[in-house]
Amino acid sequence: MWKQFYTLPHKGFLFFIKGNIRIQITTDEKIYFYLIDPITLIPNLENVMYNYMNCNQTMFGKRVRFCVTYKTNMKSFDVYRRKYQQNYKVPVNTDNLEGASLLELESANQFIVTMRDKVTFYDMGTFKEVDSLPISLFKSETREITQVLAIQKC
Repeated sequence: MWKQFYTLPHKGFLFFIKGNIRIQITTDEKIYFYLIDPITLIPNLENVMYNYMNCNQTMFGKRVRFCVTYKTNMKSFDVYRRKYQQNYKVPVNTDNLEGASLLELESANQFIVTMRDKVTFYDMGTFKEVDSLPISLFKSETREITQVLAIQKC
């Protein structure tokens, strides 16, 4: 006797390989990628992409660089190769950090950034500024500007 354990809100084709921790559901508009939690066995949504290939079934390679697609009633398979590596990195600080130094404080869960005339403390988890310490510098008598050159933790 089977009992329903969990329901995903998508209607489409499901793809799963034994031993893998991911399942993917291909619909007419989107392809959903789920990671399966090994303890609770509940799938968590990892990623969604548009079904621009207009296919019913997708199979991605081990390193997710190649994709084989299939559409019902078509004579052949299509093979796609990833064009770009998309990391979607978002800047958390837009200050000019040219010449800045960085020091990690693992015990305090913070990192320190030295800018030209100040030392700033950031939280490692949220990247929010925790504190800032202004530093009084001597006036430069040459064309080079004065700045904090190094930091050391003890």
